[in-house]
Amino acid sequence: IAVIIIFIIGFIVHEGEEIIFQREWMLKNATALSQRLPKLKWVFEHLLTLDTKAFTIAVIEESIVIALAIFLPICMQMDYPLICFGLFCAYTLHLLVHIIQGCLIRRFVPGLETSVLQTPNYGFFTYIYASIIYRHYVPGLATACILFPIFVCITSIYGSSIDADALSFLLA
Repeated sequence: IAVIIIFIIGFIVHEGEEIIFQREWMLKNATALSQRLPKLKWVFEHLLTLDTKAFTIAVIEESIVIALAIFLPICMQMDYPLICFGLFCAYTLHLLVHIIQGCLIRRFVPGLETSVLQTPNYGFFTYIYASIIYRHYVPGLATACILFPIFVCITSIYGSSIDADALSFLLA
């Protein structure tokens, strides 16, 4: 239960950061992002239509789904490590997307600070639950979780051959 409480607190802090900064950030950066990634212009235009209230409502909807994903299986006495693994895996991937977004556009994105602070912890929890559930696949999973974000950040910073448009789905 303590791990679930840590998850909920981390989620609230992270989403709070996104709620606070998303609208102002989009107003300042949508034009530059549309010029850099013209295929995603429609996404940025849509995000510009979301005011803080609309974005908060979307976060509340996410929170309800996550609460149901946490508490219904616990009440139904389902496999607890599998629930934790699923939550931590999805949330860690969400955090990694923010880090990759920041590396690709080489500037602050809403949610970046909490992602950098939380990814090691949630990655560790994901690893622990993966080791409980998938004992034989853990070394490969750990290697992929560690090397992929490092690779993307290094190649983005040093201007490697990774094309921002090829990974633009992460900015959606």
